[in-house]
Amino acid sequence: MDSRNNIANGGYTLAEVLVVVMILSIAAAMVIPNVISTSDMQAVGAARIIAADLQYAQSVAVTTQVPVTVEFDPASESYSLRNASGLLIHPMNKTGYTIRFSSLNGYDRLDVTSASFGGTASVTFDEMGSADNSGTVVVQAGAHIYRIAVAPATGKVTVTRSS
Repeated sequence: MDSRNNIANGGYTLAEVLVVVMILSIAAAMVIPNVISTSDMQAVGAARIIAADLQYAQSVAVTTQVPVTVEFDPASESYSLRNASGLLIHPMNKTGYTIRFSSLNGYDRLDVTSASFGGTASVTFDEMGSADNSGTVVVQAGAHIYRIAVAPATGKVTVTRSS
């Protein structure tokens, strides 16, 4: 008598379980990107870029002992860094330091809604790193809003979520 015929067939083999897990993984990989909103990632990414560039402008002003101005243009979703000689050179791409979110890949839903520093859309960091005015830049993607604030005396840059 063959003992294999007496064993109950009530269960799944390891191969069957692995195939089901693989199919579910593939389905999840296709569905999850469509479920998760990218607008929050766009807004937080833009806020981080702006905050980093404000800190970079402050750092350049201190190290070169020449004031650096960050000029925002919310209408064109852009800003630039300049000193008395003109546009700064971007350290990564070696071109004029102008950031246009409308031309950056992955920021199609982003809106730079406002930039206000004492009534102007620009902030200047002096040789000591102090900002000439306090102010905020507001970015929005979908329902996600972030505020990038610059303190007047210290030039400290902070990012807060407003949505």
